[in-house]
Amino acid sequence: MKPSRLIIGLAIAAIALYFTFRDIDFGALRNALINADWAWFIPAAACFAVVLLVRAGRWAVILGGTRLSTTFHAMNIGYMMNMLLPGRLGEIGRAYVIGERTSVSMTRAVSSVVVERLLDLAAVVLMLAVVAQFLPMSPALVRPAAISGALVMVLIAAVGVLIWQADRFERVLQSILSRMPKLDPERWVARFRDLCAGFRAIGQPRRLLAIFVLTLLLWSFSMLMAFLMMFAFVPARFDAASLMVIVANLGGAIPTPGGVGPAQYFAKLALTPFGIDETRGVAFVFVWWFAQLVSLVALGFAGLFRVGMSLSQLRGQTQS
Repeated sequence: MKPSRLIIGLAIAAIALYFTFRDIDFGALRNALINADWAWFIPAAACFAVVLLVRAGRWAVILGGTRLSTTFHAMNIGYMMNMLLPGRLGEIGRAYVIGERTSVSMTRAVSSVVVERLLDLAAVVLMLAVVAQFLPMSPALVRPAAISGALVMVLIAAVGVLIWQADRFERVLQSILSRMPKLDPERWVARFRDLCAGFRAIGQPRRLLAIFVLTLLLWSFSMLMAFLMMFAFVPARFDAASLMVIVANLGGAIPTPGGVGPAQYFAKLALTPFGIDETRGVAFVFVWWFAQLVSLVALGFAGLFRVGMSLSQLRGQTQS
């Protein structure tokens, strides 16, 4: 990752954290953490386990039926790399693991990651559009939500046109790449074909239904996990927890180191209209986020052990 991009990511994170903590009493924040009812983390952890298993199952379906255990470890390794390394290297890292430990090519695995990310973006935007009709939202969220929703819809429409006119786009791509001597046109055209194949694969009725059901399950359990963890800090509301999960994931799409900054700021804004104590709300938001971060890092290292790879090996391969 270029230093300039890392600096930009750190700057975004710092600005978002400043606005998150700007009006927070740190003494009250410490008391909120000390007095939290940590027993609620037991059922929340069970929900988190379900979320990860369902997410791995959905990715296995998108990949065409890879072994669940291998897919689960590769997914967690990718999340761990995203948390610890700059540049979202984890997305390439988990594709590399799939390419090395299954019969699926790395290029095909990369296309499946793109498909999965677009599915989640579409799900978040759709859920936000629905809940915005029924739940109070901070004015500071309305405009970013509308802009991001429009961008995602444009992106999905562009992908649809790309798949529909794939042959034409391939000819244009080949013509452009043939004029670039430093690039291998056939290699990049093959990657384009794999990407298109990844999107076409989810169009099969049975697979599409499975992906839809699994997507519904993983987001339902994600919201249930947040709802259960909310009991540890404030009077829990499922609607508030659900909105927080949606907008935090929207903020998490902004590339910052470890996903820190925008996600927590968006989550704080989501809780504001519900009359939740701001300090306790921020305590809940950060524990909710960092509990997942620590868990994913631990599971990622366990996954490295299970597949017989090292972080340095993966980092070198993904950077190349």
